[in-house]
Amino acid sequence: MTASDGSGPPLQVIGMGMAADALSQPARTALEQAELLIGAAAHLDLFPQLTAEKQPYPSPMSDLWPLLQANAGRRIVVLASGDPLFYGISHTLLRHLSPEQLVFHPNVSSIQAACARLGRPWQQLQLVSLHGRPLASLRAVLRNNRSYALLTDRHNTPTAIARVLVETGFDASELWVAEELGAPGERVRRFRADQLAVNPPEFSPLNVVLLETRGPGGVLPEFPGIPDHHFSTGAEPGKGLLSKREVRLSILSLLAPCAGEIGWDVGAGCGGVAVEWARWNPHGEVHAVECHPDRLSHLAINREHFGVVANLHIVAGAAPEALATLPDPHVAFVGGSRGRLDQMLDAVWHRLRPGGRLVVSAVTEDSRVELHTFVGDRPAEWIELRIARGERLADQRVMRPHLPVLLMKLEKPV
Repeated sequence: MTASDGSGPPLQVIGMGMAADALSQPARTALEQAELLIGAAAHLDLFPQLTAEKQPYPSPMSDLWPLLQANAGRRIVVLASGDPLFYGISHTLLRHLSPEQLVFHPNVSSIQAACARLGRPWQQLQLVSLHGRPLASLRAVLRNNRSYALLTDRHNTPTAIARVLVETGFDASELWVAEELGAPGERVRRFRADQLAVNPPEFSPLNVVLLETRGPGGVLPEFPGIPDHHFSTGAEPGKGLLSKREVRLSILSLLAPCAGEIGWDVGAGCGGVAVEWARWNPHGEVHAVECHPDRLSHLAINREHFGVVANLHIVAGAAPEALATLPDPHVAFVGGSRGRLDQMLDAVWHRLRPGGRLVVSAVTEDSRVELHTFVGDRPAEWIELRIARGERLADQRVMRPHLPVLLMKLEKPV
């Protein structure tokens, strides 16, 4: 492996694919020239003829880098399952080494092999890894009439996946479970979600799942604008401290979050804005700050229900003090102030990155005055929303108004 001074051979990373006899000639040459071979025990056992020192993967995997450092300058080969650049060891290695210090030998991944067995073009599938991830994260991507390829683990099994599908209204979904691909015990079986959920067979822990979602759905949103009554608030469905759908959509359009951005939702309440923000911008980060115990409880329920467990982070505490440990935001929303709006605005504006966007909502006259005072004569965008919803009264339809909401957007100079 390349030493810290740049000398020595690059680290060779070989994807094992579905069978050792399917390795390319460059990969075989790297194996024959290796002085140290690192990999899973089952892979190391495939090469008894090699004279290289053999070292199983360390546990925990974080000890791999010290092992590589201790052997810098030697010709090292790392054996990876499937393809090393598909949810593989490459992520760990690239945290420490540049691409120029690595040589990757690609191979067939388990997803490719499963698609080949079923004759399915795999560019049509949405790839989702549940390996080492919360099962609830599947809820964040589920849509009706879609096709998925899922990487599983011993907790996120085909049966557990089927039960999530039933819970979310996709009970007629079809699952193909491909087990032990490339091994003597290989098999591929087809199931319907509602049947698999209640009558599960035994599965090999080495499996992948291809999925086609079918069913009435209706539990998870297909498009921005989640109905208020789908949120947990503790009060009558759709009531409680929750930004109404019409207001929420306006807030999100003003925030205009982008992939890779860090966002703050200060005074998040039960999480209406934060949940939609995280769901429709899965490659961004949202930090939802709330101090009220009941609202925190419902915020956590909504985070789990809508599957935004990977990128929605709950911060229990009162602003502005709770903001101290958070990373500086690219975009921030202040929706609840507990009478401290002036302090919150000063703290958030100070931390907002240059070019960042600040969006604030105000309902009471006191908060409106504080907001106008904060903005002054700076060029801001102002919107007032007056929402009325139809209700029945004495067997007739009436439009019942909600409190008007003032929204302000201000961009921080670069």
